[in-house]
Amino acid sequence: MMIPNLFFPMVAVASLGNLVIGQQPDLEPARIYGLTSRVTVGEQFELKCSMFGLKKVDELVYLYLCKDGVGIVVKATAEDYTFTIRQASFESAGNYSCVFSRVRYNPPDVRRQEYNSVFVTVIDFLHPAVVAVNEPRVRRGSDVEFKCTSEDTPDTGLFHAYLCRNQQIIDVNIWNLNQKQTIFFLRQVQEDDSANYSCVLSEKLLAAKYLELCKNNTVFLEVYEPEPVSQCGENVFRILCSIAVLIVLVVVLTSDRFCRRKEICEGQGDRHPKVSFVMEPQQVMVED
Repeated sequence: MMIPNLFFPMVAVASLGNLVIGQQPDLEPARIYGLTSRVTVGEQFELKCSMFGLKKVDELVYLYLCKDGVGIVVKATAEDYTFTIRQASFESAGNYSCVFSRVRYNPPDVRRQEYNSVFVTVIDFLHPAVVAVNEPRVRRGSDVEFKCTSEDTPDTGLFHAYLCRNQQIIDVNIWNLNQKQTIFFLRQVQEDDSANYSCVLSEKLLAAKYLELCKNNTVFLEVYEPEPVSQCGENVFRILCSIAVLIVLVVVLTSDRFCRRKEICEGQGDRHPKVSFVMEPQQVMVED
């Protein structure tokens, strides 16, 4: 019969504690300032929380940085404080606000949506592009043109375009913001250039040589070796060429000899004048 009396006060205290933590009646809003509202994955950004004029000057309070109305970090301070978010990821995007209290709470238990907030957008420093090749199958030693295009890149800022071969960066070029494209050239390709090619864009120069994003939107280039002429065919070709040369020589020599004989005949005719024979009619007498 004593068990209910023992458990009831404990349950009541736990419920009261949850009620206090859940409502946090002493939370007060603070001002928030951000240096930028757009950050790149992997970068850090800062958010400043100010309590100037909202509390006593030297009063120690607990300052919370909230994201989407939920506390994520707390700092005991009597002054304004700047929170630093390191290694921003896509999960770092959202509405940030600041609140403070005179009682310390666990940050995840602090829930209060404030109108004074800063929205931070996190973008990827890599953007996939569409790649096209002028000829997907070329002979060894040919020149190949790759055109990279994208309609999803921002209209401002300097972008670098990277050409990847089997997810390895092999060339870099400046992105044309107006035309939203860039062109790469491969000179005198060889058989080992046969591979999957792709393009990616970045707002900063990359030191890495391997990119996982390069496996998207690929195009395959095939470089083939021209088929060699068979030995038999080569011999036949040489024989035919020799016969043709002989025929030409025979024709030339025959023509030259014929011309010489004609000149000789014409010369002899000029040295011997023509003789004309005139036959006079004769009378034939018949005796009776």
